[in-house]
Amino acid sequence: MKKMIRYSLLLIALTFVMASCEKDDTDMDAVLAQYLVEPAAVELDFSALDEAPDVPVTDENDSAYNDYVENSPWNKVITITFGGETPMVTGTVAGVMVQAVGNHVTVVNLSGPVKFVVSGQTTDGSLKFYGDKRFQLLLDGAEISNPHGAAINNQGSKSMYVVRADGSFNALRDGADYVMVDEEDQKAALFSEGQMIFSGQGELNVYAQGRGGIRSDDYIRVRPGVKINIYSQALDGLRANDGIILDGGVINIETSGVGAKGVRSGGPMTVNGGRLIAVNNGDTRESTSDEGLADTTACAALYCDTLLVINGGTLKFKATGDGGKGINGKHHVTINGGATTVVATGTREIKKPKGVKLDGDFSMAGGYFYTYSRRSDPLDVAGRVNVAAGYRTYDTGPKVITIAY
Repeated sequence: MKKMIRYSLLLIALTFVMASCEKDDTDMDAVLAQYLVEPAAVELDFSALDEAPDVPVTDENDSAYNDYVENSPWNKVITITFGGETPMVTGTVAGVMVQAVGNHVTVVNLSGPVKFVVSGQTTDGSLKFYGDKRFQLLLDGAEISNPHGAAINNQGSKSMYVVRADGSFNALRDGADYVMVDEEDQKAALFSEGQMIFSGQGELNVYAQGRGGIRSDDYIRVRPGVKINIYSQALDGLRANDGIILDGGVINIETSGVGAKGVRSGGPMTVNGGRLIAVNNGDTRESTSDEGLADTTACAALYCDTLLVINGGTLKFKATGDGGKGINGKHHVTINGGATTVVATGTREIKKPKGVKLDGDFSMAGGYFYTYSRRSDPLDVAGRVNVAAGYRTYDTGPKVITIAY
């Protein structure tokens, strides 16, 4: 009924505009285009991505040196193979203890750099790590479902290198009802207290029902060649408290939970390459505080608490639910390159759907930027809009803004 009313009002408005223009030279095509414009297409893209070779950093003084799995020795190896009533564990490393209750495996690593090779399938299992030592998690055809919590949970504060074996397919699933452990977090199907660095040429699919898809309480780095697909029905798809660095790879994210974010970065987010597509279909979340005050939280395909810098890559964000934002930033956004497409098509029953909403500045000096909002502002910036000279296109309209260098 509400759609019919809106369409009727639009028809009346167009009729009035056409009547008022019958006796002048107004370009009716331009007038109608303001109302009938269709957004750019934003859909998940599973095609291969042609990327430059991933060259590890070799300078020990480089701040990114420790993010490269190649820069650590991995002569200590333990293999965990799911598939029976309990998993098969091979390899012995001093200072590493592996225990299993059914297919729920707990690893205590006190031995420094250890490679854990994980494969096989379980529909009622999990893998949990303790110990403040960095380690490599090599997924080689691993499919782990945990009906009552995270599929993989790293309780250590050091780096977890998540490597997908070349050509392998891996899948992680959480359950709708989490069984919590006192003083322990498990905030996603794949969760880590420490840093997560993704590499390798295999594929990882993550399905989240109870919590988020992939989350780190530190930062996340994604290297070229990575293929990750995240489907979250509850909380955020990809989230890191201390920042996200995308150097390459292909990431597809689809989220549908109320108030959820496709991607959420609590620290600075930097995009240097790759392809990231996030489609958020969730609606605004409504809640009431203990004091009886109403609160609403809108969804967003991308939410950044601090600075967002885009140097390259292909980024596409779409929000379809009520009040959904394509990009919602609490700080500044700087675009130096790449191609960024943002679309918001949701209703505005509770919140206003916007293409890009920023509390800081929007600055652009290169690349391509497109933003569309069907029922509100395509670009809402509380600070300044700084567009450097040299652009080829700078088009603005009531629904679309396009800037290209």
